[in-house]
This record gives sequence, C-alpha cells and structure tokens, in this order.
Amino acid sequence: MSQFGNSVLRKLFGMWVLGLLVSAQCISQEKEYKYEFSSLKLMEMPNVNSYAEEIYPLYDRSYDTMYLVRSHHNANVGRDKINQDIWYTYKKDGIWSELKNLKALNNAENNSIVGISGKRERLFLLNSYTSTTVRNKGIVRSDYANGEWSKPLTLNLEVNTGGNLYAFFINHTEDIVLISMFNGLSEGEEDLFVSLKDAEGRWREPIYMGHTINSAGYETSPFLMDDNKTLFFTSDGFGGYGDGDVYMSKRLDDSWSNWTEPVNLGKQVNSDKFDGYFSIYENGEFLLASNRHSKFSDIFVGKWEKTEVVAPKKDVPVEVKVVEKSKPLPSAVSVYFDSNSSFFDKDKYNRQLTSVANYLKNNPKVGVVIEGSTDDIGGETYNLLLSLRRARGVSDYIGSLADGIKEDQLWVIPSGEAKSSADKESSRKVTIRYIVVER
Repeated sequence: MSQFGNSVLRKLFGMWVLGLLVSAQCISQEKEYKYEFSSLKLMEMPNVNSYAEEIYPLYDRSYDTMYLVRSHHNANVGRDKINQDIWYTYKKDGIWSELKNLKALNNAENNSIVGISGKRERLFLLNSYTSTTVRNKGIVRSDYANGEWSKPLTLNLEVNTGGNLYAFFINHTEDIVLISMFNGLSEGEEDLFVSLKDAEGRWREPIYMGHTINSAGYETSPFLMDDNKTLFFTSDGFGGYGDGDVYMSKRLDDSWSNWTEPVNLGKQVNSDKFDGYFSIYENGEFLLASNRHSKFSDIFVGKWEKTEVVAPKKDVPVEVKVVEKSKPLPSAVSVYFDSNSSFFDKDKYNRQLTSVANYLKNNPKVGVVIEGSTDDIGGETYNLLLSLRRARGVSDYIGSLADGIKEDQLWVIPSGEAKSSADKESSRKVTIRYIVVER
C-alpha cells in the first residue's frame, strides 16, 4: 500500500480534486515519544520475594530506599497474617539490606504505602489508623524526624470508595490523588478517578477520568509520572494477554477526562497472569508486581527508555497524475470516529467500504485518496499521527475486502486537525475521494 511520504509523490489537479492538497503548516514543538521496555526479571534484592505476596513496590526519589506491601507473611504485624504490612529495604555502600517490616506504621489492619513525597521524609499511606467510620476511605501521611516515623495524620480527603475494591496513588508534589474505585459513574467494578488540591489546600471531589481509559472491566493500581500527564494502570477491560495488563495513556488537556487510547505495554511487561502496581523512574528502571511465576505476586524490575517519534511531514503536497475522466466518479465516502480513537465500526461501514473496494478492483485506473482528520483537542503533532492511524486503518480495511487492488490505488494522507469545521464530531473522520490515475 502506498503511504503519504513513502515515495515520489504525484500532483493532484483538476476541478474535481480541489481541496485535497495538504497545506503547508508548521508542526507543533510538542514532542511525541515512543516507550520501550526490556530486561524484565525477578528482583534479586535480598529477601524481597518470598513465599508470601509482594505488591506495590515504590522507589523513593534517591533510589536508595524501596518500599513494598506484603501479605500472608508470618512476620506481619497483627494476629491475621493475611493482612497487608509495609516493608522496606535500603541501599548502603551500594548493597541493599534485607527486607524489613516497617513496624512503626503497621497495625492489625491492611497497611499500604500509596505514595512518597519528593521530600523523601514523608510517606503517604492508606488510612488504616483512624476511627472505623472513615477508615480506608482516604489517605494519611507520616513524617520521618529524629529517627522515627510520626503518628499518621489525615489529609482531609475522604472518599466513598463504594466497596472493598479500591486503590490510591498520590504524586510527589502532593497535589494529585488518583483513585481506583466503584461508584455511580463506574462502567466496571473499578474505574479511575482523580482528586486535585486547590490553591487553598483543599481536596476537591473526585473527578471521573473518562470513558477512554475506563472500561466494563476493572482499572486499578494507577501511577502518574512527574509530568502529571503520563498515566500507567492495570486493566482487564481492553483485551490483553492475561488477567490484568499494564497500559499507558497520555492526558490531552486540563480536564483530566480526555486521554489517549490506552496502549498495552506488550509482552516485555505483561504476561498471561495478573500484572500491576507498575511504577517507572528516571533512573531507567520500572517496577512491577506479577503472579506469573507463583500463586502470589512477586516484585519484578526492568529497563525502559524513550525515543522521539518523528511525525509525518505535513508540508509536502500529494502529487498524482490524472487523466481526463471518461465517466463520472462515485461520490466521496466518510468514515467517522469517536474522540481520540483510531478504531471505527467495521460493521457499520462494511457495505460502503466493500463498494469502494469492488469499484477499485473493477476499475484499475481509478484510485482513492484516503484523508484522515481530527478535531482540535490535543497537541498538533499527536493529532497528525492520529489522523495517519485513522487513514491507514481505513486503507488497510479496504485492501482486505477485495483481491486485486493495486498499491497505487490507495493514497493515504494525514491532514491532522480539520480546519474547515467548527463541529468537533464531524472533524473526526476519514474522507475517501475517488481519483483517476495514469501509471
């Protein structure tokens, strides 16, 4: 299949192809990156993985201390060893210590770390310490001073989690709390919400993070990178390899409900079992909990890097030679997409696209220009790539519907944001226009 920019381009001209030329425009300075993950292995720190369950690993900002949550261990605090305790290990002279129970912050309830302050001396914990009326419905903090951890203090953030399935994450700057829980807005048993701290230090009501990243399954163990835009979470609602896979999504605006389509991190991270509690760090490592090797989850560590994605150029007009029409060509066809999606309803458009495919098969001197466009939400570079994915998806589908279609009958154009329509829904489309080509 011929693609925009892949070879020598030909010029479109004539009254019937007016409007198809891609106008020259500067691409936004906002950069897009591709993330690559590798070298995943069981963490080899002393005593980190055991016969018990280990989840929720988090490095502090210096990468010389790691905390995790352990359950079903005989050294846990309280009568019921099934309950969760916080454990930790630290590095001294380049050597990690044996994993130790953080007894000062563990009690007979489920204890869990949910974030580490950028100051390092402050931990954020699931509220398992106050009265039973608000217990487990919010977050507390504990500060390290004079060689000991302080009594946990509440953050004045009380959340109606709607059941027993929930998780929290607070960022380093202590002003964003991500929550996975069930409530009246949820599509599945756990969905993602966010609570933001206002200028006066008060926590706002949780905001539903939108339908793009929430599914009819569950979404849990969210982690937000320091850019406050790049989100990782675990879900079983988007297909995947196993019981729960790790996905990545990017926030597109300031609303916290508009995200890119979740991207599965692939077999370098995910398995046919549960994979979650993912966290990623500037030292080039990521941490993960997975039960791929045993009944209970263990802690894994891997490597990651990101490379800049070079967007397709938008300033080169498509060139196609045309000859005089001997007969009128069919009318243009439009395929519409949901916001921020490159997937379309194949059943809905099957009849129209089958007609396009059969026409091309029976008329080898006719081609189609398949032009993708988007609305103006999100960065221009991202939208250009999204319009390319949309156009390629439609082109691939047309090519699959009939044998004998030539490569030079399918011309893909990524036009990015639609400039001629103020209606966002009508901008999210691929337009298929017929042309007559001469080889």
